[in-house]
Amino acid sequence: MTKKPKKPTKPGNKISRRIALATLAVTTVGLVLLSSGCGQPTGRSNSPAVAEKVKELSVLQEKRVAYEQKLNSMSVTQLAGEMSSDSDKGREQFNSAAYREAVRRGKPAANELKAQLKRNDRSSLLGLLALRKVDAEQYRSLDPAFRVGVLSDALKTSKYFNVWGVPHLYWEDAAKAVIDEGEAAAPPLLALLRDTRPAPVFGSEGAQINQQYHYRVCDYAWALLNEGRRQKVAIPADPGERDRLIEQGSSTKTNGPGKGKKP
Repeated sequence: MTKKPKKPTKPGNKISRRIALATLAVTTVGLVLLSSGCGQPTGRSNSPAVAEKVKELSVLQEKRVAYEQKLNSMSVTQLAGEMSSDSDKGREQFNSAAYREAVRRGKPAANELKAQLKRNDRSSLLGLLALRKVDAEQYRSLDPAFRVGVLSDALKTSKYFNVWGVPHLYWEDAAKAVIDEGEAAAPPLLALLRDTRPAPVFGSEGAQINQQYHYRVCDYAWALLNEGRRQKVAIPADPGERDRLIEQGSSTKTNGPGKGKKP
């Protein structure tokens, strides 16, 4: 019987998988070191430290499991509240247990998820992404201005940008949602083209990206604007080169604020 070829793994999935594997590795190593130290003579300086670390990991694991069980018993309305809290804290969808639980419930949860989306700011980000995941039709039935308001506020107020992806490598769901809005998202993105605050991503890969590209909020806005307009532009590593491209794009009258397609 011929084996089916494996689907290629997206870069974002690879990074998330590495984080998960690293956590598992730390836990496993800690448990191994603890168990191997049990039969060793006392007096080794590292044994208490290893035991304490493994104890901390065990407590964290217990808390995680207990919280996920609690989420499992929550109503969709309660889950929406948890996602709102996670959104305000800047937690990404792949790090939000409430988001995962909402998505796990699928399309039957869509009506209530939509009903809980009331604030057009970053507090609604994870709820919006969950609705987009479980029911595209319900998601599209939301007022486009509301969707853009949530997404643009989340971009503007982000401290870490893992939730968006990395412009020259891959986009996460939040960025894909912005791109799908096309010209409707152009005005708030254009307004961010002067925002030179750093836009770091965390993690080992993130540190390398930060050192090489030094991404800023304006770079994310510019890249998303290009993607929404279906304009493929190579992203230089040098911020100065990006500034020149941003200036060229923002000075084009046909692409300026208020010049988008009529609804």
